[in-house]
Amino acid sequence: MTFESTRLFALLAATAAAWTLLPPERTRLRVAVLAIASPLALWWWLGLPVEVIAMLGAAVAWISLGLVATRSLALRSSMTASLLVFAPLLVWWVIGKQLIAMGEHPIDLLYFVGFSYFLVKAWTLIRDVHEGVLARPDPIVMIAYFTFFPTYISGPMHQLREFQAALDKPLALDGEAVVGVVFRILVGLLKIQLIAAVFHPMSLTALVDADRVTLSQLVRGAFAYSVVIWADFSGYSDLAIATSRLIGVATPENFNRPYLAPNIREFWQRWHISFSRTLTSYVFVPVSRALGRLFGARRKLVMVVAYLVTFLICGYWHGPTTNFLAWGGFHAVGLIVFDLYRSGKKPKRGVKPSRLGRSLAIAGTFIFISLGWILFVLPLSLLGTVR
Repeated sequence: MTFESTRLFALLAATAAAWTLLPPERTRLRVAVLAIASPLALWWWLGLPVEVIAMLGAAVAWISLGLVATRSLALRSSMTASLLVFAPLLVWWVIGKQLIAMGEHPIDLLYFVGFSYFLVKAWTLIRDVHEGVLARPDPIVMIAYFTFFPTYISGPMHQLREFQAALDKPLALDGEAVVGVVFRILVGLLKIQLIAAVFHPMSLTALVDADRVTLSQLVRGAFAYSVVIWADFSGYSDLAIATSRLIGVATPENFNRPYLAPNIREFWQRWHISFSRTLTSYVFVPVSRALGRLFGARRKLVMVVAYLVTFLICGYWHGPTTNFLAWGGFHAVGLIVFDLYRSGKKPKRGVKPSRLGRSLAIAGTFIFISLGWILFVLPLSLLGTVR
């Protein structure tokens, strides 16, 4: 498991020591240390080839130069400017994903570990600069941001504003912080090495290579996989947040008891939070606004199309095969139905849902999410064999 590497903790210790020794006002020098340590970690710790590291550098350089070149265009049409800068990265990413989907094994330069997260960071950064939310960032800050090694593989994803704030005001590593870091690392390892490991053999992943499946296997596997993916992913996030804290960088939380959500909307506010807020702010909201200008007051139609676009993109981001698109569509339909139900229901002031009502809502949401994992994990062809 990646976070058990002694190389990682050697790099963390060296980076933390450098940050501690540097005066607090030397922010740029601390950022430079991180901009050197992070690409080094991707090579020495994760094993990314030097060519990939060079391509990451070229992508960062492209974004930096593109932001300068499209500055005047952004004043007239920020979306057009953003798409011009982003399009080459998107095409590169799509080609790599499609080759994998076709069973090819593309060279590492076409598709590599962490590229999907790199792409999301690139889009949010480009949009924020073109929208005037951010000033054009220092290239050294951009290198540190895109390659920040504790969260590089699977997040949680900072937005650049958060990352810059964390660099400007690093957290002190005192005794209490060390205890908190150690505790969180142990919690993360417990989730991954014990909880996920126990449920994994009975989950959907055990059915992937089966010739046919039964309905009972699907249901049992779906509920088991709900536990596995939560334990694995939230455990990884615990480790990423804790190791980031070792070098004084605050990292956003990624999970907030998602399976206690009483509805599908709240689930997405609690699950993979750093990605969910990106989908909301940088896909759903812009798409809704564009559709609003096109369809005017037909708000329900705008909502339906915006959800479908957002979650088909979400599904494709996770994987380019039809089962991931079906999973995205499944969640889009769930959110559409929930929003239509909520909009047609008159709110009752001062009336709180009963404990039983809330418990049933939580159970229903969990069942819906669990059934969705069937589409996420298994090829659609296998589902046709269910007996």
